[in-house]
Amino acid sequence: MKKKIFLFCALVNLFFVCDVSADFTIGVYCVGKPEDVSYIKEAGFNTIQTYNKNPNTIYELAKEAKKQDVKLLAYPDKIIGSSFQEEIQKYPIIWYLCDEPDLWKILRQKLKSADDKTRKALPGAKTAFVIGEGKTKISYYDIADILMVDWYPVPHLPLESFGQQIAYARQELNIAKGKLADLWAVVQMFNWTEEKALKDSVREKYNLRFPTKEEIRFMSYDALFNGATGLFYFKYNSNGIPLPKSKPEEWKYITEIIQELRFTTKLFEKGIPICNPTCDKKNNFCDVCGTDRFNITGNESFIEMKSFEYNGVKYTILINPTAQYQTIPAIFYDKKFDVIFEEDILLSKNIKNKKNNLGPYRVLIFRYN
Repeated sequence: MKKKIFLFCALVNLFFVCDVSADFTIGVYCVGKPEDVSYIKEAGFNTIQTYNKNPNTIYELAKEAKKQDVKLLAYPDKIIGSSFQEEIQKYPIIWYLCDEPDLWKILRQKLKSADDKTRKALPGAKTAFVIGEGKTKISYYDIADILMVDWYPVPHLPLESFGQQIAYARQELNIAKGKLADLWAVVQMFNWTEEKALKDSVREKYNLRFPTKEEIRFMSYDALFNGATGLFYFKYNSNGIPLPKSKPEEWKYITEIIQELRFTTKLFEKGIPICNPTCDKKNNFCDVCGTDRFNITGNESFIEMKSFEYNGVKYTILINPTAQYQTIPAIFYDKKFDVIFEEDILLSKNIKNKKNNLGPYRVLIFRYN
């Protein structure tokens, strides 16, 4: 696996300035054993989460996380007041306060008290919690350092609803804490047959399944387009067995996505936003000038674009957040636009042949000067 990752970086480096520093959080849920951490780090993740509340297990995970240079998300409940309380503060831990207080109808003050208690007992560490919908009836948005949103649409909801929930949360978080507040999107990486929360009527109506590579990749970029400052993936296991063993095919494409994101998240984190290639500052404005969308011969296309300059090179990311084919602007037929990932290079052959439609929920990333 390490050889594959090295080769992937080498191939991408032909098109992309290779910067794999781990500032941008890319994490995975449900890690229970210290021996799994090295596999997770090898795949490209830099943060892990555990639901295990046993203080000794959390301590062992924290030690291995530090050894592997990854961060740990863990519950503080049983650490506070235990013999591990002082020692564990030496390790890179973010304290995980609560799962979906909006769905469990937890009072705002109860969550705020848990945050206050954790900060007092474990000073200096950040706190986080996850909500199940971007817009909650009870406002929790000013609590904790990091807000997370989990919304799992595959296969029973429109895939673009994931980005919409991230956008709702971003709007509320900006009001409560400002535009720099951390918002981490939790991407579906499981089959709903394994979870009890889904209604029986939905189970009976839909063919429940694991998300495809294209779906996971799209949700990742859709979250970034809608203001996520970190990405998490739920979950590392299937029916209690780690994905590398239980779903090796899926783990392979998940690893490919995560390795890709190790590069492209740098654009959102450190890149300079620039005008899209389609922008003429009169009709077809870009996000820098006021909108993400553009018109083609008077007809609106629902392709969304963001463009950046990073280390002296320009990049444009296109996503299609719809279930229909969308027209790709003709400017991208120009030879100066290189598609930088292997699957997209194959897809781009149709673009060069002027079969200029971007498929449902697809992503294209261009590099140019």
